[in-house]
Amino acid sequence: MENNNPKGLNMKKFTFTVELVHEDCDELTVCGLLKSAVDGIATYDFVGHTNTTALTEQGLKVWAKRKCNISLARPKPAKAKKKSENAQVSP
Repeated sequence: MENNNPKGLNMKKFTFTVELVHEDCDELTVCGLLKSAVDGIATYDFVGHTNTTALTEQGLKVWAKRKCNISLARPKPAKAKKKSENAQVSP
């Protein structure tokens, strides 16, 4: 494969991933904000929306733990205390 870039024009493409989890999100607004944030940083840039996925409750818990390192699991109920075998019974 030949390089069709003009001489002296060596470029690298940097790809960043942004994931937002919310009940609803205006994709165009988010793309506009990201586009404004990167404006002027690079010679060329592209910001676009690629996918929307509905998450189940379990899917949300897994995503939060893997990506954000937070647990959304509900705490387990405390176990009942066992009576000691050596406890004295009062008459």
